[in-house]
Amino acid sequence: MASRSLRLPGYVGKIYPAQGRLFVDFLCELWATACDALQVPGDQSTRTTQMLRAVLPAWSAERIGPTPAEPSYVADDGFPAEMSVNWSGRHPELRLLFDCLGDENNLGHDDSTVTSRLRQIHEIFTPQGNRPSHAPLWHSVAWRPPTRVVHKTYFGLYTWPLSQRYSAVSEAMDRLGMAAAWNDARRRIEGVDGSREIEFFAVDLADEAHARVKIYYRNHGADIHEMNRIASVALNHDTDAALAAYRTLAGNRASAGEGALSCLAFRSGLDQVAESTSYLRLTDLAANDRQAVDRTAELLRSEGVNPARLYALAAALVPGTLEDSQGLLTLVSYRAAGRRGDITTYFRFPVYDRSEPHPLSSVDLDRKEPKVSDQDVERIARYNEERQREYESSELIRLLADENTATETKKAVLTYLQPWSNAFQRMISARVTFETDPQLRTLALEHQQEEVGHDAILARSRADDRRLVWDPVIEAGASWFVDQFAVLPGVQRAVLAHLALEAGSLVLSQAGTRAFPDDPYFTLHDEADAEHLEMGYRLLRQRSDWTVDDLITVLDRAWQVIDVVSNRIAECALRDTGAVTV
Repeated sequence: MASRSLRLPGYVGKIYPAQGRLFVDFLCELWATACDALQVPGDQSTRTTQMLRAVLPAWSAERIGPTPAEPSYVADDGFPAEMSVNWSGRHPELRLLFDCLGDENNLGHDDSTVTSRLRQIHEIFTPQGNRPSHAPLWHSVAWRPPTRVVHKTYFGLYTWPLSQRYSAVSEAMDRLGMAAAWNDARRRIEGVDGSREIEFFAVDLADEAHARVKIYYRNHGADIHEMNRIASVALNHDTDAALAAYRTLAGNRASAGEGALSCLAFRSGLDQVAESTSYLRLTDLAANDRQAVDRTAELLRSEGVNPARLYALAAALVPGTLEDSQGLLTLVSYRAAGRRGDITTYFRFPVYDRSEPHPLSSVDLDRKEPKVSDQDVERIARYNEERQREYESSELIRLLADENTATETKKAVLTYLQPWSNAFQRMISARVTFETDPQLRTLALEHQQEEVGHDAILARSRADDRRLVWDPVIEAGASWFVDQFAVLPGVQRAVLAHLALEAGSLVLSQAGTRAFPDDPYFTLHDEADAEHLEMGYRLLRQRSDWTVDDLITVLDRAWQVIDVVSNRIAECALRDTGAVTV
């Protein structure tokens, strides 16, 4: 069995040779590189690169060091800028977003672009508006050739208590004449199950009627269905098209990635959200940037957009190969509001050679606990892999893998595997029923959705055997698992499901595919169980509410029960067919 290795953080690996260079030179070079990949005429590229140089804030004149002097919330490694491209329309729109890093007087643009809308609300997000601090200020420039550059300003609310965030947003929306639309959106979103927080308030710096005000939610542990329900509060939203897009990006998983974003766009004259954009986190959903780019390209094709320029851009930006990179293509957003190809890709640049502490919101601080180390996760992995290897030598696995085992005996294994498969459905349902933690419940629901009906597949594969057997040992083992899913703490429930049951199922399915090469039940599990097992390790790296000793105790007991049930299945199959123990 192949050993499982820990996934390194996205920014570990090849990085840009940026140290010692001026931020402004580095960012302008990236802009020019993107223009070239997007086939922008040279004179337009030169003109907009000069524009970018003029609007970057004061920190851009400093040199890039080995670590950020002031870590930004923009990227996980603390770098203060990201690039994005919207692919709708005849020409892609190139954007650069950057953190003003405390320079509240520099909005990233000259006075001619400061609109009356921004002047109306700017004070609300400062101590003069009775806020605990200045809201971190971000700015972006967006340019779709050959039209003019568009400016946007973002107020980061992530450092404030939730009450202050809602108070500031409500006051701003009231001043802008959009209170009715905001009240409607808030009421409907708060009716959607899940855990989320307001993170940004943004305005397009234009006074035209089409200019938007945007409110961003960060979702914790959301699945694609939750994202779709949130997006459905918008006046213009195609739920079927959105769900199909999310599935393409998520690789047919249910998760939207931790920290997926929902952006509500408001326009003057409407008492409802005009459009909603959903941002799925590809760093969580794809194994590397090659997979992230390929999935995005598939979505672009389905929307009638040739992905050639996406591939060219990704190849130009990645510091190495896409296969060896993770975290360059971080987010992909989709807006289903009647405009085909309304997809945006968000690129973050691996500049620093290690992750800096991420700025934490007050919500993060409230729930933050001491982090577990990679060594702790690796100890759990080593222990579990040792139990898997022991299970490979069990009587049931040897019986299936041995070519000399009679066909009738192997088929009898399926007979007694059926009640265990049926009971597995009860186990995963119990996990969902008793789980209250939003992130863990989302994971439990995703696991359940991917396992529903597997017992029926096994029943169909043994259609010539109509026996429905009952065995006290198998039922007792199943009841133990159901009971544990009702009483254990959340992370231990997840470990029970992903590191014990799925690890055992993976070993069993590998032996089953040798015994029954064309059986759909074992083929399906051989493919799915490895991913379900990895879900458990990913969760342990994200959570801190567990200890090594507690998890090893749970795993030891679970493997003992799995061994007892498996030995009983083998014993019954041999007994019923009069075979000799292998």
